[in-house]
Amino acid sequence: MEYGCTQQLGSPLRGRALEELQGFLAGAGLRYAPGIEYTALVRDQEERIIAAASLEGNVIKCVAVDPAHQGEGLTATVLTALRRQAMELGRRRLFLYTKPENRPQFTGLGFQEVARAEQAVLMEDRRGGFAAWAESIRSPAATGAAGAAVMNCNPMTLGHLYLVEQAAARCDFLYLLIVSEDRSAVPAGDRRAIVEQAVAHLPNVAVAGTGDYLISQATFPDYFLKDVRRSGEVWTGLDIAVFCRLARQLGITRRFVGSEPFCPVTSAYNRAMAAALPAQGIELVELPRLARDGTPISATAVRKLLCAGRWQELRGLVPEATFAYFADAENRSRFLRRAEGGSQKRE
Repeated sequence: MEYGCTQQLGSPLRGRALEELQGFLAGAGLRYAPGIEYTALVRDQEERIIAAASLEGNVIKCVAVDPAHQGEGLTATVLTALRRQAMELGRRRLFLYTKPENRPQFTGLGFQEVARAEQAVLMEDRRGGFAAWAESIRSPAATGAAGAAVMNCNPMTLGHLYLVEQAAARCDFLYLLIVSEDRSAVPAGDRRAIVEQAVAHLPNVAVAGTGDYLISQATFPDYFLKDVRRSGEVWTGLDIAVFCRLARQLGITRRFVGSEPFCPVTSAYNRAMAAALPAQGIELVELPRLARDGTPISATAVRKLLCAGRWQELRGLVPEATFAYFADAENRSRFLRRAEGGSQKRE
């Protein structure tokens, strides 16, 4: 039987269209994600929704088909519509989060598994995409035992620099991965450039971006978790699984983190890694944070000074590269606009 594929745009959808889609998804055990930009729907002859899929950024979400119409190729219909829209928007790589039991269905539609946790599987539509990304990170200078650290550096502080220096002294080569997602008060490209300048004196450190693969809050699929309180737990599981796959490909045997006295989420994440990484042949090394006057130096404190217009007081808290960046009035203005606009406050 043939059906009409109705495509609806919304940021998010509103009114009756949104209510109808929310009801359909609820029947499939899913929740509508408010950041959705585009939705492809298939309706029957009575205009009832019988299949749906949505797109947010380069992530396909909320894929559902009415049980009475399973096996009719409707998943392929809505995914084709989303892929066409993504191409028009210049998004040439798509990711999909789904329940583990749905993995075979999406494998048959050209998606490849990247990583999995107990309640979620991350898939991509490019064969060999993850391997190519990992190889793009590999440094020809890497020798011996390699370690890794993942940081946001929003902005980079002397605390970050201390951790990098300590980690670099504890392994032959260190991969320093800076979060690529551009949702922080300091733009992603600027954060990475500052870090590269600040660690230029360390010959055994290579700076790279996390790309699309290390999981971010922007794309995390908590919309299909019945217990939203477990979303952080599942996010952690996926992130660890992605990192372990990267570590295997690059020969990384140590993951370095800073101790976390303030943020319970980061502290729980560190504990989860301590429990999971050894089984994958990776040692978790937790380093003490650099303190000033008895208080650990944090990017949060630096951002507060910047928001208060006290950028001259950053000396003693940030490396020269960070201070020089904020000495530029245009950079300070951009930071304030992004901070006021709700950019993430992660370290």
